[in-house]
Amino acid sequence: MKRLSVAVALWLALATSPGFAADAGLYAVPGVAVDATSNSAAAARDIALAQGRPIAWQRLYRRLTPPDAWGNQPNPDGATLERMILSMEIGNERRSTTRYLAEVTYNFNPNEVQALLRRSSIPFADARARPVLVVPIMNGSFDPQSPWAQAWTQPSIAQGLVPVVLPNGDALDQPVLGQPGLGGLGWDQLAPLAERYDVAGVVIATATPDGNAAQLSIVGPTGRQVESLAFAQSSFGATADAAAQRIAEDWKERAAVDYSRRSRLTADVVFARPGDWPAIRQRLASVGTVAGVDVLGISTTEARVELSYFGEPEQLSDAMAEQNLNFAPAQGGYLLRLGPPAPNRQ
Repeated sequence: MKRLSVAVALWLALATSPGFAADAGLYAVPGVAVDATSNSAAAARDIALAQGRPIAWQRLYRRLTPPDAWGNQPNPDGATLERMILSMEIGNERRSTTRYLAEVTYNFNPNEVQALLRRSSIPFADARARPVLVVPIMNGSFDPQSPWAQAWTQPSIAQGLVPVVLPNGDALDQPVLGQPGLGGLGWDQLAPLAERYDVAGVVIATATPDGNAAQLSIVGPTGRQVESLAFAQSSFGATADAAAQRIAEDWKERAAVDYSRRSRLTADVVFARPGDWPAIRQRLASVGTVAGVDVLGISTTEARVELSYFGEPEQLSDAMAEQNLNFAPAQGGYLLRLGPPAPNRQ
């Protein structure tokens, strides 16, 4: 079931951004706790790491796919799953003569994961959204050292499909963050924060003092959407993780591409200089959902191409935007041109 549908119109429609295409970090699964016992420490270690692989795979699968695909998760055998993992990073390692415990980050091979999902005809998203600014509030104010704010810095949230940015809380933020009624501010008041942190929307996340519940107010240029989360027993970390997943679900509904669906369309390409045409061709070659490009005609300032692509035209437009290409319907067809340069995020 889709959630936060109004919120999509507020900021996810603006969310795809150059520089946030699929990357290795998106395929890293941190914080997998492993624990095994055997007749030696070495054997216990091998068993523990093997037991952690399917846990990491399920977490990655659910990160990349919409909830309605979770029941179709492929379950590769142990040898196949081991080949899908490029490397492991082991932390908090403890061992005895017969027991092994650790926290492991499993780094999956993006190509292997994508190939498996495509063979299984499972829609998935391999592009990050533009970051969203989250303002965690407790007791009516923002404190970067509060347990609620710290919960939003978890690696599982930072490496999700919708990256989270937190305010610095410095003097430049205070004209906004210091206002009374922070949780109820509208876009006019929050826009300076959005501009400073280069985000398309702001999430005001207000938690109860025990961390068992939170209210998410997603604010964008066209309005506000409010969503509530409540648990009988929880923690700030678990509630923040659930809130981040809730935000990401709508992005996956928008961005998950069905690679079993292949279509064709014709587009007019417009460019100001002949030198722009090679740049457009190069960027088209980097669009993962484009399967082929046939040039039907070309002049010094325009060309007509037939594109073979996966997914929906709207998803093709999002994927084009990741490569700084502007692709949109125009006069009964489609128009393609170079887009603006990627924003400077340094």
